[in-house]
Amino acid sequence: MKILHFSADDISGGAAKAAFRLNLALSQAGHDSKMIVLRKMSDDDRVIQAPPQLLSPWTSRFNRLRQHLSGLSQKLPAANYTFNFDVSPKISLEELLASQIQSPDIICLHWINELLDVKAIRRIYEHFHCPIVWVMADQEPMTGGCHYSFGCEGYKYECGNCPQLSFFAANDHSHLVWQRKKEFLANIPLCFVAPTSWGRERLSQSSLFCNHRCELIPYPIDQQVFRPFNREIARELLNLPKDTKIIFFGATYLEDRRKGMRLIIEALAEVRRLVDTRKRLSTNKNIFLLIAGNNGKQLLTELPFDGKYIGQLKDELILALAYQASDIFVCPSIEDAGPMMIPEAMMCGTPVVAFNTGGAPDLIENGKNGYLARLAEPEDLARGILTLLEADNESAIGFSAQSKAKQKHSPNIVAEQYSTLFRSLIK
Repeated sequence: MKILHFSADDISGGAAKAAFRLNLALSQAGHDSKMIVLRKMSDDDRVIQAPPQLLSPWTSRFNRLRQHLSGLSQKLPAANYTFNFDVSPKISLEELLASQIQSPDIICLHWINELLDVKAIRRIYEHFHCPIVWVMADQEPMTGGCHYSFGCEGYKYECGNCPQLSFFAANDHSHLVWQRKKEFLANIPLCFVAPTSWGRERLSQSSLFCNHRCELIPYPIDQQVFRPFNREIARELLNLPKDTKIIFFGATYLEDRRKGMRLIIEALAEVRRLVDTRKRLSTNKNIFLLIAGNNGKQLLTELPFDGKYIGQLKDELILALAYQASDIFVCPSIEDAGPMMIPEAMMCGTPVVAFNTGGAPDLIENGKNGYLARLAEPEDLARGILTLLEADNESAIGFSAQSKAKQKHSPNIVAEQYSTLFRSLIK
């Protein structure tokens, strides 16, 4: 089958990496799979950078004039979190469609901010007349622009009065985007893929697409990179202490409020208190923290244990070493469509402690391969951390974690699930 993916990026950011991995898995399964991106960072020949939108001198002058004349201005409201305002694409869509790209059997949409707006999606459908599969990296496909609703239920109705916008009213920009999605997308053959049950549940409540087909298919994780490895060697390569219990956690942006770093500070403070008052760990097994992501130096100063900040890990081999060097991985996310770090860690045989949200409940079984803590309760997160650190069947828990992740996230298994879906849509 010929499959054409649309993603704003190829390897920059979690959603882009997921799209890139899926493109690779489908290619390895024998499909002719290619990606169209706004920003290409890889050297993969299967990734095509879309031609940029070229404005005439008169159009550029008019746009500059419009910014200075209030009567012509279409200034967007400010948003307090990542928001898709459905702005005109930064690519020349017509030039792309007129190029030598072969007509695909299936279109796959991923994170498409600035790459495509809803009119462009409709134009692509009218050009190729093939089924469109939208892989939900977050909630944005079903909302009036927000990528995460943070408890707001506007997407269950018609959006409007959006708490993430500086100007909100019943007919604010979120409502306008919702209306455009209904106008241009509601009556074309869209099928959705949710990487976790978290996303599938929310789509089932969506006022726009609750009646559309939605399949639950996890992201593929490269098991040649993310696999068990000798822990002592991994620690030596990363210059980490050997005779300690290492707790690893991280995110691309540690200050992102969804990622729950304030909660892990509270949880580790509780771990410190329990260790000190109950002597829960032997004195020769101190706790050491390993942190990855942007802006982690300040975070390390607020934590009650020694540790090491290793920055943002763009190299997957180094990221795998971090999992392999650690006794446990902790994911304190409180609003997340994934994250991929949970199955990556488990693929490496590293058990995970996480809150009961996102993809965690799809993988984690308490006491068997990790610990699922009550949502946003740092005391229970601390309980899970100590439960795994003190477990006397550590190797069995690690093996169970790897087995569960491989069962769901192995690229060949994921590719076959997508192939089955594609064939059913084409029929």
